[in-house]
Amino acid sequence: MDARDSSPLVTALVPTYNGSRFIQRTLDSLAAQTWSNLEILIGDDRSTDDTLDIVRRFAEQHPNVRIVERESNLGWLGNSNDLMARARGGLMFFAFHDDVVAPTYVERLAEALLANDRAVLAFSDMNVHEVGGPGRLHVFDELEGLRSSVERGRVMVRRPGNWWVPNRGLFRSSAYRAVGGIHPNEQGEYSADWTWLLGLSLIGEFVRVPELLCEKYYTAGSLSKRWPHDETQLLALRRSGIAEIRRSSLGPLAKARLTGHLWRRVVGRRLPGWVKRIFRRLGL
Repeated sequence: MDARDSSPLVTALVPTYNGSRFIQRTLDSLAAQTWSNLEILIGDDRSTDDTLDIVRRFAEQHPNVRIVERESNLGWLGNSNDLMARARGGLMFFAFHDDVVAPTYVERLAEALLANDRAVLAFSDMNVHEVGGPGRLHVFDELEGLRSSVERGRVMVRRPGNWWVPNRGLFRSSAYRAVGGIHPNEQGEYSADWTWLLGLSLIGEFVRVPELLCEKYYTAGSLSKRWPHDETQLLALRRSGIAEIRRSSLGPLAKARLTGHLWRRVVGRRLPGWVKRIFRRLGL
């Protein structure tokens, strides 16, 4: 697909906070995109370093950049939701300030997404660089060929390995509106990208483009490295997953089938035997 002005507007969502050490390479990778109809929307979450100076200089050189300067710190989730609400593009993607995308990233994903009317998101394979370490390829292919919302939901509620890779994908703005954004759980922002992707999987297909188009660089200060991965967080996340399913437009039986797996994990050890047997008979 040629990158033409008549092609759909795509918005790159750049939520950033104290990313001065590495955000320039993210911005440079966005400026190098072969898709010409691109809006770069940057939300600076009250950075205390030189991040805002860097993005201002970048905006001076690129007329397709808009900057949102926060009056207070919203956190990554609030920052991301606000950027999605402000985006002008019919398609959008997260360009986190420690990610780098290939020049054909938008072009290849937009081509795949627009070719499938049933799809809400297209994503590529990803190289992940641990702190000070080499990159390692991450592939998520467990949703390939699944047209049923329930089948996709059953995959996502299990949180299989690499479930998070599609969060570096291109999605329709209509899907954002249908899901209602990224929802926090009672513990806050912990792994909220999972409930976001779960919600998206219930309304449409995910398309994998089997190419390496994204590089993720973890740093010592990366948010996901600082989260406490304890039982309290996991239980809160599972309850949040149940809430995400209940918010969806699925029918009552489909919701029951999907929430059953998560509900057992929340209260499973306290369920009486006869209830567990009913769950098993229903295939939950």
